[in-house]
Amino acid sequence: MKAFIDISSDKIAISTPDGTVFLDRNWVENEIGKSLIELDKKYSFDEYIVLNGPGWFTNLRVGTLALNLLKTLKNDQIKFYSISKPLLYSYFHKNWWIPRYWILYIWQKSNVWVRDIANNELVKMIKKSEIDSVWNEYWEVFLDQVYDENYFWDYDNKLHYIYNNWNIFLTFKWEYHINLDSLNLDEVEKLEANYMIEPNVS
Repeated sequence: MKAFIDISSDKIAISTPDGTVFLDRNWVENEIGKSLIELDKKYSFDEYIVLNGPGWFTNLRVGTLALNLLKTLKNDQIKFYSISKPLLYSYFHKNWWIPRYWILYIWQKSNVWVRDIANNELVKMIKKSEIDSVWNEYWEVFLDQVYDENYFWDYDNKLHYIYNNWNIFLTFKWEYHINLDSLNLDEVEKLEANYMIEPNVS
């Protein structure tokens, strides 16, 4: 059975046939291993697509470590496919589903990144209080998906997507969907956390 897991946001989100399981950031280091094992016993997932960075460092670190450990415990009988948010969003953008510029959640309460999807580059880091200035500077901008609704609570143009049956269903002004096979992702033997900048581990 196939699963989709997002380790790139404020909460780790594991999509199952019965809905999405969320792991709160405050307890994720203690909960993720137990949760993955319980879900494996129930569903016997043998393929994972992992939305892997950028995002909150702890979720990326413990998410990749726990999934790699689960694969070892299952005698390598799990396949991993890793995709970053910039790569996934570039697919959305090439289909004209989302704008070129986006406000990216980067695990900080007050700061966010502005990224250019078309050129796959960081434009600048700004304070959340400066988001309105980005709207004035660029023709159209969208906000990253964050599971805490209060994080971008006073803004529109939020991206929202869910996973179901090997498809991602995207909502941004209209509704779209893609089959994950169309992304032609390569299998990876071991997951590496995609921080996109070097974390401070001191």
